[in-house]
Amino acid sequence: MTKSYWLKKISIPNADLFLEYIRTVLPWIKSVGGVIVKRDILQDSNSNKWDGGQLGLVIEFESKSIAKKAFYSEVFQNYLYSRNLMELVTISTL
Repeated sequence: MTKSYWLKKISIPNADLFLEYIRTVLPWIKSVGGVIVKRDILQDSNSNKWDGGQLGLVIEFESKSIAKKAFYSEVFQNYLYSRNLMELVTISTL
């Protein structure tokens, strides 16, 4: 079976939402069979404040059907919509 990958980039301007996303979505990805093979985090910060950041991920799944099932799952879609993140996230499935 051919593995499949999410190439994912999200830019979140709010620090609290950025931390919540990392604490919520990354464990969920693992729970649905995703393995994070590469991660890149850029944070907008200085000594006085932190304004969120950008997160880039390459996530491996056992198959394209599993990757698509995870993306279109009610849990993931509801999370993105409930926090107005749909326009901030870009995901390509390979």
